[in-house]
Amino acid sequence: MYFWAAFQRFVRSMKWTKYIVITGCLCFSGLALSTAWGQPKHQVAPTDGTASMEGTVQDVQTKKPIIGALVMVKNQDGIVRAQQSTGADGAFQLKLDPKQSYIITTKAEGYITLDEQLAFTSGSTNRLYGKIIGLFRSAAKPTTAIASSITTPPATPSVALPEIQVTGREQPRTISPGNERVTPPKTLDAKVVYTPPLIVAPTGKTTQLRAIQFVQSKSELLPDAQPALEQLLQFLQGKPSAEIELSGHTDNQGDFDQNLLLSKQRVDIVKEYLVKNGIAANRISTRGYGPTRPIASNNSETTRQLNRRVEMIIVKQ
Repeated sequence: MYFWAAFQRFVRSMKWTKYIVITGCLCFSGLALSTAWGQPKHQVAPTDGTASMEGTVQDVQTKKPIIGALVMVKNQDGIVRAQQSTGADGAFQLKLDPKQSYIITTKAEGYITLDEQLAFTSGSTNRLYGKIIGLFRSAAKPTTAIASSITTPPATPSVALPEIQVTGREQPRTISPGNERVTPPKTLDAKVVYTPPLIVAPTGKTTQLRAIQFVQSKSELLPDAQPALEQLLQFLQGKPSAEIELSGHTDNQGDFDQNLLLSKQRVDIVKEYLVKNGIAANRISTRGYGPTRPIASNNSETTRQLNRRVEMIIVKQ
C-alpha cells in the first residue's frame, strides 16, 4: 500500500511538470516572436540590371511642361529600347540598362526635335532623376543666311538648364553661346552631349556635317557622332525621294594615298549606318577626296581640324 500511494504521487507530480514545461515553451516562443516583430525590415535594392531615368520635357523659353512630347531612346545600333509620351506634367520615366549608351530623341508638335547622348559610366547606377529636356519652338528656330557654298550651323541662344541629379550627385549644366556643346556634367554616372539641329543647304550646295567625328587616323565613329547620324537619318526619312552625296576630307598630314583611302572609308561607314536603318543604298553616293580640297590652312592644328570633315550635297530633292 505504501508503495502504491508513493507511485500515484509520483505520477501526479510528473503531469504538473509536463504542464509547466509546455507553458514555459509557449511563453518563450511568444517572447521570441514578439521580439522578431519589433525588428526593422531591411529591403535590398533590386538587382535586375536596369536603371530608371526620370525627368520632364519643357519649353525652353516659358519653362512650362510640354504635353504629348515623345521621348524615344535608341542604342548605338539605332534600335529603340524605350519610349514614352509625356502627360499633363511633361514627365517621363524610362527603364534602361546602365551598362549601355543611348541616343535620346525628343520631339513634339511645333518644336525642334532634339537629340542627346546619354551614357552611364557606372553600371551600378539604378536611378537618374531630375533630368530636364528643353525644346525650342519651331518659330524660334535660328536662321542662317548662306553666304557661300558651305553651310554653317546656327547660333544657339544661351540658356541655363536645370541640373541633372544622379543618385546623390548634383551638378549644374549650361549651354554656352555660339555652337559649342554642353559641357558634360561632372559626375561619375552620366554624360549628356548636345548636338545643334541639322540645317541642310539647298540642292547642289554643300552642308558640313562637323558633328560626325571619327577616332584619329581610323574609320571608327566616335560615340559623340551618334546624334548627328540620327539627324541625318531623320532628314532622309522625311525626304524619301532625296538623293545625297557624302564626301570625306582629311588634312595633309601623313601619307597621301592613305588619306585618300581613309576619307573614302569614313563616308562609307556613314552610308552603312544609314542603309542599315532603312535608307536605300542607291540614294547615297560616297567620295573620298583626302587632302585635295582643304577649306583652311594646314599650317596649324587649329586650322587642320577644319579640313578633317564630312560634307553632304543634295544631288536630287
